[in-house]
Amino acid sequence: IMWLHVLCLTLSIRCCHHASGKPMASIRPKRANTGWFKELKRGDLERECLEEKCSKEEAREVFESQMYTNVFILTVQDSCQSDPCQNKGSCSSILGFSYTCLCLPGFFSPFTYINTFFISSFKAIPDSCLHENGGCEHFCEEEGGRRNCSCVDGYFLGTDGQRCLTQETMACGKVPVLHGSASEKVDVPLDPRSCIVGRTECPKGHCPWQVHEKWKGFCGGVIYKPTWILTASHCLENIKAQQLKVVAGEHDTEKDEGTEQTIDLAEIIMHNSYVSDTADSDIALRRLKTAIIITSFAVPVCLPTRSMAERELWANNLHTVSGWGRRSENGPTSRVLRRLEVPRIRTQDCVEISGITLTANMFCAGYIEGKQDSCKGDSGGPLVTRYRDMRLVGPTGLRV
Repeated sequence: IMWLHVLCLTLSIRCCHHASGKPMASIRPKRANTGWFKELKRGDLERECLEEKCSKEEAREVFESQMYTNVFILTVQDSCQSDPCQNKGSCSSILGFSYTCLCLPGFFSPFTYINTFFISSFKAIPDSCLHENGGCEHFCEEEGGRRNCSCVDGYFLGTDGQRCLTQETMACGKVPVLHGSASEKVDVPLDPRSCIVGRTECPKGHCPWQVHEKWKGFCGGVIYKPTWILTASHCLENIKAQQLKVVAGEHDTEKDEGTEQTIDLAEIIMHNSYVSDTADSDIALRRLKTAIIITSFAVPVCLPTRSMAERELWANNLHTVSGWGRRSENGPTSRVLRRLEVPRIRTQDCVEISGITLTANMFCAGYIEGKQDSCKGDSGGPLVTRYRDMRLVGPTGLRV
């Protein structure tokens, strides 16, 4: 494994201040502005305006509204023009309306600058999903100039037309042990510097969507529906469904804790666009022979819409990965489920630093320096982002 040393990257911004400890940076996908079919894609803010300078016409492709486009062009093109970063820090625009300082080693940046005029301008535009998800608790879609809120399965829209309510104590994305339905109620803070499989145990029931593979322990998975498990395609190459079992409600693989449900697989469905050489579309489904019984220790994760994932979840800096993978390179797998918060990494930075090829279907997150990452045995497990409730971004795949 190659551990990479780079400049400090932090979302806290404005000035670079001296720090006593050596700061760490993070990793994120292939540049959005690459690929033969770039011009056939729907407008993308990162592709059109952040990784390359955009014209007003290209910004119009992104926002699909002349009003939004005018606000963007007027307010976000010169975020770094005043050279606001001190101590030789370099300025990098974040979604145009804010910026970050990339600090030299030994310095850190404790502030975040946000163009409040840009934000207030979108506040003044009614029915916009671009500002705070349109006020919607779950999904926000715009149609005919109007904003419409909707909810994930298991929830219903409140009378205010924005909140999503449920009468189910174990609806998707919930952590029942934190809501009084089991004895353990106190969440343990994640240590962002600990190895995903090295030092941070996910307390029993705190990652209830995670399943364990009972075969060679090579990959994990995430509960999507009681009869469906989401995982990575590379985990299932040259494997028959009859060879595999999954265990829901697992925590300590060397103990029978009374919460485990071991279920046979009925079918494996790999993505029809999966490419082994590049790991593009590295996603798959496992259909179970019998349904998982939903308990406090086995709960489906919520799935976002594509627009919500790209507009809201992708913009979050920290995501959580979990698994029973190796605790060190070439070491044994973990007997207990572990987790780690990982920061996202800009597409361009990830490609330039890691040298790996990322496609528009990939997301890059992790740590560049130090042994903090997902390891063999974590593949196919969940990478989730907390947005009110937990929501899935994608299964864990490549590692550098």
